Amino acid sequence: MIATMVKKLTEGATIEEIKNAGIEDYYSEHGVSIYPVNASGSPFTITYVAVTGDVIADLSEDMAAEQKARAIYEHLIDLADDEDVIEPLLFLRQREIVHFNRFKELYDYYKKMGY
Repeated sequence: MIATMVKKLTEGATIEEIKNAGIEDYYSEHGVSIYPVNASGSPFTITYVAVTGDVIADLSEDMAAEQKARAIYEHLIDLADDEDVIEPLLFLRQREIVHFNRFKELYDYYKKMGY
C-alpha cells in the first residue's frame, strides 16, 4: 500500500518537483515506478526476516516487527498533511496493532503450554 501511495503521489511530477522532494537519486534509477526501499534507500531484503523454528522466539520476532511497523506508520502520519494519505496510514497502523495482539495471544498460549 505504501509503495502504491508513493507511486500515486509522484505520477505526473515534474523533474523540478522530483528534485525539490529530494528523490532525484531514486528517480534516476527507477523513475516513478514502485521499487521497495527503506527511508535510506536500501532495497528490501528477506535477509532480516528471522525464523528459528522456536515458536516463542519466532512469535517474539513477529510481535517486534509489528511494533516497529506501527511506529513507522505513526512517523509517516506525523509527516503527512494530506487526508488521502493519512487515512490509509491510519488503517495500516491499526492493522499492525491487531496483528501484534493476535501474535501476543499465540505467544501467551504457547507459553502456557510450556513451550
